[in-house]
Amino acid sequence: MASETPAEDAVQAQILKELDPTAYACTSLRKLSGGTANYIFQGQLKNTLSDGTFQVVIKHGEAFSASSTSLKLPTKRCILEKDSLAVVRNLPAATSSSCSVRTPRLLDFISTSNTQVLECLPESLNLKAYVLKHYSSTAASSLKQPMIEVGRGLGRWLRSFHDWAASPAQRDHFCALARKNTEMRDIKFKYNYELLLARVDAHPDLLSTAKTVFEQVLSMIRAELQDDEKLQAIHGDFWTGNILLPDTRIESDRQTPLFVIDWEMVQLWLPQLDLGQMIAELYELHLYKNITAGLWLIEGFVAGYGFVSDDFALRTALHVGTHLVGFGSMVPGWGTAQQARNVVEVGRDIVLRAWDKDTDWFQNHDLARLFQHVTD
Repeated sequence: MASETPAEDAVQAQILKELDPTAYACTSLRKLSGGTANYIFQGQLKNTLSDGTFQVVIKHGEAFSASSTSLKLPTKRCILEKDSLAVVRNLPAATSSSCSVRTPRLLDFISTSNTQVLECLPESLNLKAYVLKHYSSTAASSLKQPMIEVGRGLGRWLRSFHDWAASPAQRDHFCALARKNTEMRDIKFKYNYELLLARVDAHPDLLSTAKTVFEQVLSMIRAELQDDEKLQAIHGDFWTGNILLPDTRIESDRQTPLFVIDWEMVQLWLPQLDLGQMIAELYELHLYKNITAGLWLIEGFVAGYGFVSDDFALRTALHVGTHLVGFGSMVPGWGTAQQARNVVEVGRDIVLRAWDKDTDWFQNHDLARLFQHVTD
């Protein structure tokens, strides 16, 4: 565990003091990995709750990023996440004999300090860390089906969430919350689509011939965002780092619980962005680490999400390619400079083929499942 800075010590002391008069008073807090925008801890309760709960997750937000205090963030995101969790709690879990996927329960919220108390999934890892720990490039084929089932569960849940969010009842309720989150949507636009064009200067030999298409893509996205009636509420940051599961072997005769976390990026956009971001992040496991489990997860994820049209699939692929060229090629520690160049090249080709609506090209690609209209 990384050493704690004095600022984190002060945050911990503040949280312990605020929680002390509540049912969620803690004896100690342990910093959890993975948080960049917020301070995230696991709290050990002084008194076990009536339902047996003895641990909680504490998520505390400031007007800056916890990992980089110079990056300013609106604290409004914390309120929107709290409100979103309260609404999404009404969405049933996506369950099967192998998986149960849902959001964690929001147990309490301290509005004076933007501190959430959340249900804890004990001894868990995010999906990215889980795959890196338990799967290697030489993983046995006998491990394929468990990964497909995890992907299938996530796909089912995401489809049910998108269908629910697009329903008439939520157009006036949940979408109203998402519409407020313009600052976080601007951040997503910057680090996905504006970054796409900026990468041309970083890799002119790979991207200069694609610059015109990148400019057209950017223009299309700006136009998309002008018409809220064609958009819907999405998670906004649906990737492997925001899926939790127990740090144990997945067994075929046991239901694996998964939590979908981190709802502060809820926003109005197209549902293809949630689908595309997850596929891109799963694909990076294969591109950087040669972990075939990334492709197995994609296979299950697409099948679980179910039927989509060619236009939907192409827009999803466009986001996959954009993510790879921009954000996905710049993650520190993922791989070598040459591997990052390869990711840029792979992403470029996906963007160009998706923009040209070349569905035939995708039939022999790693993303072929997206275009084969597989349904669960």
